[in-house]
Amino acid sequence: MENNDITTAVTTDTVTVTTRGRVGHIVLDRPRALNALNHAMIDGIGAAFDRFRPGSDSAADSAADAVDTVLISSASPKAFCSGGDVRAVRETDLTGDYSAGDSYFHDEYDVNHDFATFPLPTVALIDGITMGGGLGMSMHATHRVITERAWASMPEMAIGFVTDVGISHTFTHLPALAAAGRPTTGLGLWLATTAYRLTPADLLWTGLATHLVTDAAAFTDVLITDGPDAALATAVPAADAGESPLAAKAAWIEEVFTPGEGESWADIAARLEASVAAGHPVAQETTGLLASANPESLVTATELFRFAADHTLRQALDAEFSLGAWLRHRPNFAEGVRAVLVDKDRDAHFEPATLAGVGASVVPELRAVLAQLG
Repeated sequence: MENNDITTAVTTDTVTVTTRGRVGHIVLDRPRALNALNHAMIDGIGAAFDRFRPGSDSAADSAADAVDTVLISSASPKAFCSGGDVRAVRETDLTGDYSAGDSYFHDEYDVNHDFATFPLPTVALIDGITMGGGLGMSMHATHRVITERAWASMPEMAIGFVTDVGISHTFTHLPALAAAGRPTTGLGLWLATTAYRLTPADLLWTGLATHLVTDAAAFTDVLITDGPDAALATAVPAADAGESPLAAKAAWIEEVFTPGEGESWADIAARLEASVAAGHPVAQETTGLLASANPESLVTATELFRFAADHTLRQALDAEFSLGAWLRHRPNFAEGVRAVLVDKDRDAHFEPATLAGVGASVVPELRAVLAQLG
């Protein structure tokens, strides 16, 4: 690749989009918020994909703007992206106006889908914290490149919400395990409900990450100078990340968390309780991880994952939107965001506080919502 001159396409307070050589580069740059995605960032990322899409009017502005690879990375030394800016959604929801939040999630999920269906190779360079909406802006890339500092988690249960940004589909189709013919719905549901922090070794074992590199900046330089094949060739063996802690737990997780035909969270909770009584260490660990979860979110996530396992990414995103809206109209979303992100006391008072208190009509209601989606 010969032309390494930088052409700036879009610059905002939080996103910079450049063309360098034949690489379109999207940089998340909201470091004080650990790149938490506000609506302006989502719009900026969406506009970048529109610009770099082959055949689009903006891509045709100049031959020099044509790209054959899109890279998304972070300017923050700590995080790729800490999630969506749900504090802002909470504020408008509390006024009784849900339209702003609806618009936020609608636009975010459309960008997630654009990312997943983009017709050129895409590279997400994940260096540091990646949570919630950050997975939506990375896990849909064709190449998911991590460093040893990367970790990932979906913590929506603690804020009274539900797994979203297409990750209900990704987690029920974990790439490496699905390719090996292993079921992943139970493992994906466990990852979502427990907010387990995936280590670099876990990310590689599941196939959520495709490559491991030791130097993010050096990888970027090679990508821009010599192209994706040369850059990906700098990856180190997955074994360098060590053993996957998740792999050692997987058999138990799949047995306990895979929902059977017609089952709900109550059935999984009963198996978990029996395993705790039997003294299984992963069961005991799981109970601890679930301690901060909203019971309604656990019930909702189970229905979502059963749906996502048998539907397309687009359908899963639509299901996430519908079930997320259902939860946002209930008080636990505002309370969960308050506890985790506003007051940060980590002491959410969810109502109901236990699974036993979740009404018998909730599961049929959720299934009726999903049935309308196909």
